[in-house]
Amino acid sequence: MVTYRMELDEEKRRAAIEVALESPDNVRRRKIGGRVLVALGVLLALESLLLLAMRGPSGPRIALLLLGAVALGFGVRARAWQRFVMRRAERLLDKSLRSGVASYSFDDDGVTIDSRLGHSLCFWPSFREWGTKGPYLYLRRADNRLVLVERGALSQDELAELLRLLEAHVGPGRGGDAA
Repeated sequence: MVTYRMELDEEKRRAAIEVALESPDNVRRRKIGGRVLVALGVLLALESLLLLAMRGPSGPRIALLLLGAVALGFGVRARAWQRFVMRRAERLLDKSLRSGVASYSFDDDGVTIDSRLGHSLCFWPSFREWGTKGPYLYLRRADNRLVLVERGALSQDELAELLRLLEAHVGPGRGGDAA
């Protein structure tokens, strides 16, 4: 059994957002949405420029040009926009949900989580992937919630045991420097 105690701070929140941005679902959404917005922005801008050249300036034609530019901007900056939305959504959470100390226990049954909100046991089948991002090891549940563990806070034996549990129950890891 490996026990890890985490105090949620700004650095861990940023790491969790970066892990969420790199999830396969978010990458797919960003690729598709970004391409659609870029194509839409180009089409709107070209149409409005054509109308402006043929019929002269008017309010709706200029608004169409601005709308095309905004769509193009969102498409090109899809990752930055997605990060902004995630940070904003996280700030809107009740402070009790994003502060305090959480204790995680990893064993052959699953992950036991104790916090100010309560006590829960997440069995291993509820997790779909794990990996590493910078100094953190993350474990993603099927509902897209994350368990974030600072690798440096664990001893070598604890880290080896945690990696053994993850590989045995969740599968091979992924991420920037998957162990």
